Amino acid sequence: MPLLRYLIIDEDGRRIGRFETSEIDWACGDVFEFEGGSWRIVEILPEVSTMVAYNAVWVATPAVGSEDDEVTAPYARTGSHPDAVH
Repeated sequence: MPLLRYLIIDEDGRRIGRFETSEIDWACGDVFEFEGGSWRIVEILPEVSTMVAYNAVWVATPAVGSEDDEVTAPYARTGSHPDAVH
C-alpha cells in the first residue's frame, strides 16, 4: 500500500498527475516510471497546504534518449498513479 503521494508538475507548473509509492528516499535526478514512460525529478517542492494530501510536489521532465538515462534506468522506480491527468 502506498504511503507517500507526490503531485507531479512540469517545469511550466502544469499538473501532470499524482504518483504514489511506498519508497521513502527520493532526490532530484531520480528517475521514476509514470504513465508508461520514464520521468526525471528536476526539483522537489515541499507541500505546504494543509488542504491537500501530498507529501511534496515534484517538478519533473520526461527522461528520454540520453546516455545518462541508460545509466540510471536500472534504478528507475515505480509507483501507482490513480488520477493521472493527460
